[in-house]
Amino acid sequence: MLLEGMSFPIPSEVVMPLAGYFSYQGSMNVYLAIIVGTLGSLMGSLIDYFIAYKLGLPFLIKYGKYVKITENRLKMLNDFFSKYGNISVFVARFLPAIRALISFPAGLARMPLLYFISITFAGHLIWNTTLVFIGYYFGSAWEMVISNLIKFDYIVLVVIILSIVIFILLKHNFLKFKP
Repeated sequence: MLLEGMSFPIPSEVVMPLAGYFSYQGSMNVYLAIIVGTLGSLMGSLIDYFIAYKLGLPFLIKYGKYVKITENRLKMLNDFFSKYGNISVFVARFLPAIRALISFPAGLARMPLLYFISITFAGHLIWNTTLVFIGYYFGSAWEMVISNLIKFDYIVLVVIILSIVIFILLKHNFLKFKP
C-alpha cells in the first residue's frame, strides 16, 4: 500500500481484498490487514506530500514523467484541489487514479500537515476497510470479486460525482422546491 500511496501502479482494489481473502482463510488477521494497509497508504501519501512540499512544482514537472505524472495531470489535480479545497484530499481517496496523486497538490498548497494526515488517514481507513471486508465477505468467490472490483470503482465514482452535482445545485438553489 506504501507503493500505491507513492503513485506507483499497485492497485489497492486488488491488494486489500486479497488481504481480506487471506483473513477469511484464517492466515491473516483482518484488523491487522486494515491497519497495516492504511498505515502503508498513509506513509506513501506522506512521501508524495513531502516531495511536493519540499521540492515544489519544478521538480514534479521535471521528474514526474518517470512515474507517469505529466504536467497535464498535475494541472488537472491542482484544478480539482483548487475547486474543492482541502476536502478534495479526503474525497480523492475513493476515486480511481486521483487517489494516488492528490497528495502532490496538497503538498504544493502547503496544506497543514496534521490536517493532511488526519483526512488522509480517515480516507484510507474507510477505503481499505471496505476493500478488506469485500475480500473477507466474498472469500469463497474470490475470482468473481477480482473481475467486479473495477465496476465497484466506477460505481463509487458515479456516486461521488452525483453527490457533488447535487451539492452544487442545492448550494445555488437550483433544486429549491417552489410551490
